[in-house]
Amino acid sequence: MTDTLTIALGQMDVVPGRPRLNVDNMLRMIQEAKEQSVDLICFPEMCVGGYLLGDKFLEDAYCEELMSYNEELLAASNDIAIAYGNIYVNGSTEGHHPNKDGRSRKYNAVYVMQNGTYAERVQENGILPTGVQPKTLLPNYRFFDDERYFFSLYDVAIDYGKDLSALLSPFLISKGDQRIPIGMELCEDLWCHDYRADGEPINITKILIAAGAESIVNLSASPWTFMKNNARDRRVKYLREQSGSFVKYYYVNCVGVQNNGKNVITFDGGSTVYNEEGDPCILSKKGWEEDLMVIDEKASFLPTKRPRGNTIREKYLAIFNGLKNSSNMLGDDPHFVIGLSGGIDSSLVATLLVLAFGKEKVVGVNMPSQYNSDKTKGAAKALAENLGIEYLVLPIEDMVKSNTHILQLDGKPLSEFNLENVQAKIRGASILSNLSAKYRYFFTNNGNKVEIALGYATLYGDWGGAITPIGDLTKTEVADMCHYINDEVFGKEIIPELLLPDALWRFGEAQIQPTAELKSNQVDPMKFGYHCKLLEEITNFRKKSIEDIMTWYVEGNLHEKLGIGLDMMLRWHIDDPKEFLRDLEWFYDTIQKNVFKRVQSPPIILTSKSSYGYDIRESILPVLKTKKFKALKERIMAMDTYMAK
Repeated sequence: MTDTLTIALGQMDVVPGRPRLNVDNMLRMIQEAKEQSVDLICFPEMCVGGYLLGDKFLEDAYCEELMSYNEELLAASNDIAIAYGNIYVNGSTEGHHPNKDGRSRKYNAVYVMQNGTYAERVQENGILPTGVQPKTLLPNYRFFDDERYFFSLYDVAIDYGKDLSALLSPFLISKGDQRIPIGMELCEDLWCHDYRADGEPINITKILIAAGAESIVNLSASPWTFMKNNARDRRVKYLREQSGSFVKYYYVNCVGVQNNGKNVITFDGGSTVYNEEGDPCILSKKGWEEDLMVIDEKASFLPTKRPRGNTIREKYLAIFNGLKNSSNMLGDDPHFVIGLSGGIDSSLVATLLVLAFGKEKVVGVNMPSQYNSDKTKGAAKALAENLGIEYLVLPIEDMVKSNTHILQLDGKPLSEFNLENVQAKIRGASILSNLSAKYRYFFTNNGNKVEIALGYATLYGDWGGAITPIGDLTKTEVADMCHYINDEVFGKEIIPELLLPDALWRFGEAQIQPTAELKSNQVDPMKFGYHCKLLEEITNFRKKSIEDIMTWYVEGNLHEKLGIGLDMMLRWHIDDPKEFLRDLEWFYDTIQKNVFKRVQSPPIILTSKSSYGYDIRESILPVLKTKKFKALKERIMAMDTYMAK
């Protein structure tokens, strides 16, 4: 009978902390759905107030404000059924049922209503409120903190001594004289493979189908990561195989940008309808944009092939949308002042800002000292001209001299390293931050992931800024994105080619190697390409330790594990065991020693499966060399050369 229902998926832009804006958007979509004779419209998880609200969820008054919008939506449900995500706070005084922290019990819940009343279940349980279903599986990894704030349906079952199936029942959606059972899930309930009880996955879908659900709707707030839609397709297929019988599965996700204070997290939508075989058959055609998908009796449920993404293109879109849709962080009309060194990182960030906000919103500032070459100054100017942005040249040599004089009044000279930091702090604190205040503009942090990992920047200098657009890109990805923007976005050279290396990170004589230009003949100490791949393994969701890397070296498959050629290892002399060990210890030790800098970094736009910020949570600890490390070091020291398999 579900085929008689016309169902709409409201893939909407959810703006965190702006419930009035979100609800108005929902009301607009509801009206559009009514005009298209929709029977049931479904919106994403936590779409009223936003999913990433941090400890605002601990404030009862804030939660009450979010819940107050339920009445407006209830009134809008005349002649249509509505399902949407919002917080539910248990205000019952019957018995003692607190959250696990002793505060009021809160649920990440789906609300279901129709014709001005909350929808009934096939089987009411006397525990849960009518029309409200809490999320069963609460993620507690990466930046997901559901367990910190919410009580799960699984824990409700334990609290009341019930089997979980007693609390999971489809909601009845009316059409004419029919009452059609529809199962409702929230986001993680789909990703049940790793949630176990009695030796089996806690399969919410299977329970709901057994309880009579003729279709399943999953309301999600699922962040973008590369190939996430394909991973979701595999999980739905797993549900089909694990459940035995299956039904049509409707997945609705949000778009937009949310943040946790340390990471800017993008949502690309990807709303999809799956058929009874668990195959994707109807895909939203509006990635990163709002979409009202209406699925009626004319819809085809034949399998369709999902287009395979391009890594750099998708990461470009994540950063572009992360910037463009960050109004909740940066305001509705942000302007930017950016330090343009003439290097590849600031060139990419400036280009991304122009693409996201327009050239009139960006001011480039070159701040040369005696160490800046004509090449880098020329590259900065050429980029500004290519982008058509306002460009300032503010030499800092006089400020360096006056600062040096003042800092040496104690009779103690500054070291070469001290003088490097003085220059960086003048550029960041004295010039960019003050121009930012003068113009009422933001200034950006231009660091990439490798620099952030190694602390290759100066606190109160180039470590500052309001946002870090490329802080989750390795240096290799920075170069790849520059090529993509030149070739695919503009179709011509915007970012100067003299900044872009070959595949082995080699530069011609006329090109510009990565350099901080804080002293004479300075070049960056990283082994780009190799270190980029090493960092990806170190910070992957399934993180690899220094011992893992050393084991791969001993076994002769390091190049295969990192996905690099032997020519890259020869390029950086990593085939020499002693150089491999020296470099590896420096790399790991330097990363650990710079946690204190990373915890002070501006918000980073997330583009990987494990980003610095709040995705990777770090304590400031000393470097630890394990017994296994010492044993492996002895083995490698005894090797003559790397023996590739």
